[in-house]
Amino acid sequence: MKVILSYGLGVDSTAILVRWLTALISRTFNLKDLIVVIAQTGDEHLETGYLVEKYVFPLLRKHGIRTIQVARASNSQRDGIVILDDTTAPTICYIQGAYRLSDEMVEVATVPQTGGIRKCSLKAKGWPLDVLIAQLTGGEEFVHVVGFETDELTRMMRDMPLGLPGRIPYYPLIEWGWDRAECERYLWEQFMVKWPKSACVFCPYALASVAGLARTLPRYVASPYEAFKALTMEYLAVAANPRQGLIGGRQLYDALLDVEGGPALLADFQEHLNCMPWAIYDVRRAFRAKSDDMMKAANAARSMTMVAHGDRWDMVDLLDYMANHHAPRAWRYDTGRHHRVWIHERNLYYPCPEQAFVTAPALATDKTNKTFAEAWEAALKGPSQLSVV
Repeated sequence: MKVILSYGLGVDSTAILVRWLTALISRTFNLKDLIVVIAQTGDEHLETGYLVEKYVFPLLRKHGIRTIQVARASNSQRDGIVILDDTTAPTICYIQGAYRLSDEMVEVATVPQTGGIRKCSLKAKGWPLDVLIAQLTGGEEFVHVVGFETDELTRMMRDMPLGLPGRIPYYPLIEWGWDRAECERYLWEQFMVKWPKSACVFCPYALASVAGLARTLPRYVASPYEAFKALTMEYLAVAANPRQGLIGGRQLYDALLDVEGGPALLADFQEHLNCMPWAIYDVRRAFRAKSDDMMKAANAARSMTMVAHGDRWDMVDLLDYMANHHAPRAWRYDTGRHHRVWIHERNLYYPCPEQAFVTAPALATDKTNKTFAEAWEAALKGPSQLSVV
C-alpha cells in the first residue's frame, strides 16, 4: 500500500519525514512505498526553500524517495495541475510554483481572508494535491500522512472523514505524542537550525496572533523582497476597499511602523511603488440589505474598472485635477496613504451604493460581478422604506 506524505515544508511535516528517514524504529513500512508530495503555492518564504534544499532533499536523495512537486496551472480548475518535479533525487525546491496564489489575489485586488475555512489553502494546496494523489492511487487504498501535532486534535478530527475514496488518514506526531515544541527541538538536534514556520509571505494566519506577528514581522525586515510582495498586495486591496488589511482588517503597513527597521523598510517600499505602473480605478459596490434588518448589509456586488494609466504621480495629478476642478461639492477627496475621490459613500441603511475613483498600482484586472448591474440599480434607489421607532 502506498504511503503518501503531504509535505508542507514546515516544522511538523519536516520532523516526521526526517525521523522516518533516520530512525527505522519510527515507521512500520518500507521506504520504497513512501511518496512525498509537495503543493507549491508560489509564495513560500525563500528561507524555507533554502533549508529544504540543504537538509531534507539530501536525505530524500540518499534513500531514493519519490518526491513530486505540484502546483495549479491557473486560477481555474479546468486547466488542471502542473508537475514541477517528479524524481527520486530532488535538488530544487520549486517555491516559485506555476500560477501563484499572489497572482490571483492581486488580479482581483484583495487579500486572503481569515474567516471560516482556509479557502486559499484549499485552492492552492488541497485541490492540486487531491488531483495528484488521485492520479497516483487510481482509486486504490492508500495511507495519507498529515502533520498535525498534539495541539491540533480539533483539526485532526475535522480531517479524518475527508479526502479521496480509499484514503486512510495517519497522524504520526499525535501517535508519538509530539507537539510543535518537540518537533522544533528534534530538528534543532538534527541540524542545529530553528526551523521556520511554513507559510505564504502574505499569510494572514501567520499575522493573526501576537506570537505570529513577533515571528513574522522581523522576517519582513530581513527580506524586503518578501515584504514588498505582501505590502503591494495589501496596498492594492486597501485602495479598492479601505476596510481591507492583512491583519484581520488592520494593515501590515501600520504594524511595521513600530518594528525595528520597519520605517526604513516602508520608505524603501514607497520607492518600490514609485517604480511601478499605476492606474486610476473606478471601484463600485452595490450593498444589499439583510432580509430582516435594513441597517445590516447582506453582501455586495463589485465592479472594478481601470479608467486611466501612467506613472504614479501622473495618476495622482489627474485625480487631483478631477477632485479640484470637476468634482461636485458632495464628493469627498482623501489624500492620505491612498488618493481617493468618493462619489458615493455607504450610508446607514441598505441597500446603498459605494463608489470611488482611486489611484493604485496597475496590477488588478477589470472585473464586474455577474449580478452587479441589477444590484447597482437597486442600490442607487436605496431602501424602499424606513422603519422609525
